[in-house]
Amino acid sequence: MQAPAQPAPAMKSQKFDDWYYRCTGSAGAEACEVAQVAQVTKDGKPVNILTLAIAASPAGSQGKGEKGKGDKGKPRLMLTALLPLNVFLPSGLSIKADGKPVAKLDYRNCNQSGCWAQQALDTKTAAALKKGSSAEGLVRLMNGQDVNIRFSLKGLKPALDELQPTAVK
Repeated sequence: MQAPAQPAPAMKSQKFDDWYYRCTGSAGAEACEVAQVAQVTKDGKPVNILTLAIAASPAGSQGKGEKGKGDKGKPRLMLTALLPLNVFLPSGLSIKADGKPVAKLDYRNCNQSGCWAQQALDTKTAAALKKGSSAEGLVRLMNGQDVNIRFSLKGLKPALDELQPTAVK
């Protein structure tokens, strides 16, 4: 007898002000993240210019020299940003919260979706983002123009608390 076809994984989504907490997969094997998409209107259509997502990296994918910092095997948070193509890769993505620099991400790769930047979110950066009300991502375009992409931090703290309830508050 054949096993019944598996239903498509359900997506669970909850809105916290300007951030979404969303999970895909089945119970026990869920992949969850906190995300926000910054858009501009171009020719009357919304265009994504910055997608930010924060997710727990699986325990054991700590990266070099990261173990033993009091994490006790707890998954670390990874901040992933997706930007449009044609950004100047060597300058990376700088993030400011309430006007103060909090993180600088190096680009990891580009594909048809855009350019990806990723960095582990340490406690200090997470705290600055949770406390802030507004933030901006600073990128340099290939023509040398610097662009500030504003995004909201409203709702990030409760969304992160939902993502990682055991995280240091």
